Amino acid sequence: MRSRKDRASLHEGPPRDGHGPPSKTILRGQREPALHPLTRPALHWLALAAGLSLSAPAWALEEGNASCPQLDFGVAAPEPTLDPEQVILNADHAALEQDGLSKLIGSVRLRQGDKLFSAEQMDYDDRENTVRVNAESVFRNREMSVRSQEAEFDLDSQTGVFHDSEFTMPSNSARGTAGRLSLNREGQAEMEKVSFTTCAPDSHGWELHAGDIRMDKATGFGTARNARLDFLGLPILYAPWFRFPIDDRRHTGLLYPTVGDSDRTGFDMQVPLYLNLAPNYDATLTPRLMTDRGTQIATDFRYLLGRGEGKARYEYLSEDKKTGEMRDYAHLEHRSLLNARTSLAMLYDGTSDKTYFEDFGGRLDLSAITHLERSARLTYQAPAAYRVQALVQDFQPLASSLVAVDDPYRRLPQVLVDAETRKSLFDTRAGFVGEYVNFVREDSVQGQRIDLRPYLRTEREGAAWFARGQLGYDYTTYKLTDTDFSPGQSTDPSRSLPTFSAEYGLRFERITGSNQLQLLEPRVFYLYTPYENQDDQPVFDGGEPDFEFTQLFSQNRFLGRDRVSDANHVAIATTLRQLDPDSGVTRFSASIGQLFRFQAPRVTLPDGTAPDSGATDFIASLDYRISEKLRTVMAAQWSPSENEFNRTSFGFSYRSDRRRLDLGYRYRENQLEQTDVILSTPLWQRWSAAGRWRYSLEDEQTLDTQAGLQYETCCWALRTSYRRYIATTSGDFSSGIYVQLALKGLGQIGSGSGLLQSDSDFYE
Repeated sequence: MRSRKDRASLHEGPPRDGHGPPSKTILRGQREPALHPLTRPALHWLALAAGLSLSAPAWALEEGNASCPQLDFGVAAPEPTLDPEQVILNADHAALEQDGLSKLIGSVRLRQGDKLFSAEQMDYDDRENTVRVNAESVFRNREMSVRSQEAEFDLDSQTGVFHDSEFTMPSNSARGTAGRLSLNREGQAEMEKVSFTTCAPDSHGWELHAGDIRMDKATGFGTARNARLDFLGLPILYAPWFRFPIDDRRHTGLLYPTVGDSDRTGFDMQVPLYLNLAPNYDATLTPRLMTDRGTQIATDFRYLLGRGEGKARYEYLSEDKKTGEMRDYAHLEHRSLLNARTSLAMLYDGTSDKTYFEDFGGRLDLSAITHLERSARLTYQAPAAYRVQALVQDFQPLASSLVAVDDPYRRLPQVLVDAETRKSLFDTRAGFVGEYVNFVREDSVQGQRIDLRPYLRTEREGAAWFARGQLGYDYTTYKLTDTDFSPGQSTDPSRSLPTFSAEYGLRFERITGSNQLQLLEPRVFYLYTPYENQDDQPVFDGGEPDFEFTQLFSQNRFLGRDRVSDANHVAIATTLRQLDPDSGVTRFSASIGQLFRFQAPRVTLPDGTAPDSGATDFIASLDYRISEKLRTVMAAQWSPSENEFNRTSFGFSYRSDRRRLDLGYRYRENQLEQTDVILSTPLWQRWSAAGRWRYSLEDEQTLDTQAGLQYETCCWALRTSYRRYIATTSGDFSSGIYVQLALKGLGQIGSGSGLLQSDSDFYE
């Protein structure tokens, strides 16, 4: 309450309608004590914080590009009154006129709940319970502030009108003007001659103008008529009518278009239409105009059921201008719980032709796809007892350079059973893994395979040591057909092999001088499996993985169950780790290990070679988190006999709030040698740049080049990017230029091609 020499008089108004006690209004001045407060229904001020936020995804603000400064009307946010319906009036002077009209003059303040009205003069009609201001006034609550030249409020009907107003919304740093702004009890707002922006008061980067806007808090929709979007003072978009969401609820409507240009599609524009069909399912229809290909229609559908969820996508191009053929792609994912123990997972991918992703994919990883999977997996899981899984799996080949015999086998079906008992005598468990598969592939040996693996496992552990042992038996049998494709192939080969393994490890701990916990963990692993000739067995899903650190402790050096390698070797390895004492995060981890084969394995894949006896290559890995921003990872396979590295990889990364540097190197003897560099950094003031370069030293060829430049202010950003990458399996390149305009608080127009977006594979 301000100190004034003049004091306002208090009054009791006449009874309403001539009946009852006089109404009592608090007029707080400086001379006389206040009477009892006047309690009225609270006025429902509509929160307009999200009033003009469109449904397109907004640009994530980076540090250093904070929201713009906004208008300050000089009125602080009010403290809520204890009674949200209580109306309190403060003024320097108050004069009672006829018929219950009070004229308040000088530093007038009206408070109700968390709302505040401030003006130099105000008329209050006690009979009608209305407020009128014919001069400049400021209204403020937690969501918005409004400065107007004329205002009227009815505290009974909870309606109000602002004339010639300016408004700000601190929650999203937005501001605007309205020739007329009205509010009603139902939470609806109507505005005429409206402008809206998130830019600073002295800037007009972008501004939305509309003849009138109606916002409905109940439905969450706003409707604009005669709308025009200006950018840097120039109109870039006009819509005679459109509807937009004003809150976080999902709504049907157009999303922002994406625009680009590439040498495979020509000018490329997509305009998505989002359909909010129900609370638990929705769809998006996306027409895609490609000047070199035609018009494609894409449909996305998502659903969420009581025990399941899924999504589907279908892309359709009736006639490709380049090929003259229909092109389409279908994708379906479904996951559900049939009951507490049974789950179902389904996946379907299919295209009209093998080069679909080369022509329409737009990314290097899509163009490198060789097969599409179609599968259904049913799983029954009994807690701590056993699991049964049934799988049906098919593939569509995409790589035109592969012949049919290189395609993966279909599993029609596969049934897998695994079970293990709880610990019993001497900490021993009994377990079983069983598998039945029917493998199908054209122009190849086909057939059924049964694999049964019972085992006994024991585990013991102390504070500084652990010991494990396992004794297993492997029985595999086949029933084959179409053996004409492999002369001399038996129709019913089988295999029976026992396997024994043992592992022992120690744990040493110490506290370093920097008070960090350091762990040294040496371990020894022994594996024995006798030899059995398996040359008469087909190779349905067998393979030989890379020799990595985990392979030192594997029960079989082959993938799948078509081959079980004979083994008589010991693995010796050690791991050194250093943990942060406060967070427990592993700051440093280094591992090194080696196999010593007492006998050379004799089991091989067709046309494969068996490794020699004696010591194998050393396998080493390192992960060092130098600081919160710096990290280095390395892995290597070193041959002591050849005194050279057969396989190496190196990675270095620097991450800060606004800068990123990634350096990568990969080498595999006689296969590949590649480098990868990613850089993203501010340049000066509002400019920033990003780039990526992937290069093959083996082929002396660039695989992927990306470069982007961004200009960003507090309310808008303009990004341009260029990309050139290998788009086909034959090594053909594709290139494109992309432009994206982001209007912060409103949405974005165009496509950044993922170059400068954090969810892009550019940052994977």
